Parts: sequence; structure tokens; C-alpha cells
Amino acid sequence: MKEKFVSHGTFVIDKTYPASREQVYHAMADAEAKARWFTKPEVFDFRVGGREFSSGEAPDGGLYTFDATYQEIVPLERIVYTYVMDFNGVRFSVSITTIELSDADGGTKLTFTEQGTFFDGLDAVENREHGSRELLELLGNSLAQSHESAAAEDDADPAPGELEFVHMRLYDFPKEAVYSAWAQPELLTQWWGPNGFTSTFHEFDFREGGFWRFTFYGPDGKDYPNENKFIEIEPGKRIVLEHQGAPEFRLTATFTEQAGQTRLTFRQQFKDENVFEQVKSFCPDSNEQNLDRLQAVLEGQHVK
Repeated sequence: MKEKFVSHGTFVIDKTYPASREQVYHAMADAEAKARWFTKPEVFDFRVGGREFSSGEAPDGGLYTFDATYQEIVPLERIVYTYVMDFNGVRFSVSITTIELSDADGGTKLTFTEQGTFFDGLDAVENREHGSRELLELLGNSLAQSHESAAAEDDADPAPGELEFVHMRLYDFPKEAVYSAWAQPELLTQWWGPNGFTSTFHEFDFREGGFWRFTFYGPDGKDYPNENKFIEIEPGKRIVLEHQGAPEFRLTATFTEQAGQTRLTFRQQFKDENVFEQVKSFCPDSNEQNLDRLQAVLEGQHVK
């Protein structure tokens, strides 16, 4: 009978990436972004108590599984999770991983600390450290590719696509301030909507999958209930939401630093051609008024 035993090990890896904290954090906090450098998750619930699960075939056959639970998340600073790994249903390790992010010259420093318990010689800390270093190299490659894609996008003119309105503004404020005016409901309610509209927010769950429900009060005396769902949030860089119900559209806001200023690209894409034709006589002007009101809030004015 094979001997049963346990071994323990800890390792620390420091990496510095030429990318912002927001970009590095997003690469771990977003399922699509993480799949570019890690095994594609089959379950991805990025919140404290949430689960991440993935599986993959070994080169010589058999099935590996990775099953993690998030224990602590401090956005842009720290992610802590515990995870177990099995091979063909046999558990061979239990680990706790801490990922810390901090500012570094020219980018972001990532400190990866893992404490592992390994069973019956099926794995060892040396193997786990080697595999982790390879994954962090893949993370670096993914960040570099994302940077190149973003640079190409930034250099391109924001031309509208099919059934789409596109607006671009250059604000003389830091990117963090412009992004916060979208991400903080107490600021957003001051400027969201065209001239003459006010609003009451009933729900503002600013996370991917979260809902934003509010009522517009129009200058015509009518109330206009609205519901949006956040589809993608890349902190400091990009917000994507979908308007639920008529008229159905997807809105994408992209924030780009440009010589100390912030370029905001506002894209509104409709799903139905008939609806697009109905709104194109007034929607572009309304969007421009919206962005004027954002300017006023950034300048500290009261908007009406």
C-alpha cells in the first residue's frame, strides 16, 4: 500500500508590469480577460465568497480541476482566495493565494504569495511555483497585447458603426475624476440626461451584472422609468451597459488619458433599425447635452 504523507511549502513571486493597476486588476477580475492567460473559467463569480472553477485535460490523459473560493477582495489592491486541485477526482493539494498590487516605476508591482499543502507526493511546492511563474508570464503577454490593441483603438477615429451614435469629448480633468462622475451615483444623478431632465435613482449596483434603475422627470411633466444592466466594467477605463426594455441599446463609455486631459468616447448602439430611425432626429443632440452637463459637474457647477 502506497504511503500517505503531507508536505507543505510557501513561495513568493514579484513581477512588475508596464500597465496600470486598473489594467492588471481587470485581467484577474473579469472572466473574459482572465481567460486570455489562465484556464477559461467554467464558473466565475468574482466576489467575496464567490467561486471560480475550471478544468482541463492532462497531456497524457486524465482531468485536472481547479476549484477556488474568494476570501477577500480589496479592489485594485488585494485578492485572496483558497483553492483545491484534483486529478481524476483525487485531491492532491489545498492552497491559499494572496495577490497584492502596488504602484511601481513605470507600472504595477504584483506580489504573488502561495501557501500550499500537498498530498502523497502527487505535487510539490517546486512544481507549483514553476507553474505559477509561467502563468504570470502569460499574464504579462496578455497585458502587452491589450495595450497594443488599446493604442490602436485610441489612434483610430471614433467612427460610428451600424445603428450607432458616437460622441467624443476632451475634458480638462484627470481620468479618475471623469470616471468617478460615472461611477459615483451622487455625481451621476447631477448630470445624467438631456437638458431639463432630473432623476431619482432607485438602485445603483455598480458591478458587472448589477442593475441601475432610475426615473427621469421630464420638462413635459411626465415620468420615464429606466433600467440598465452593467455588462462590463474595467475600472478607470471602460463602462458598458445595456438599456433594458424599449428602446434597447448598448452604451459604451471609454476613458483615455491624453496629455493630462481625458478623452471620453461615448458609443450608443441600437438593436433595431426601426427604433434607430425613430430616435436619430433627437438622440444625438440629447447625448451632446448630456456630455455638456457632465462638463458642468466636473467644473463644480449646479446643473439644471
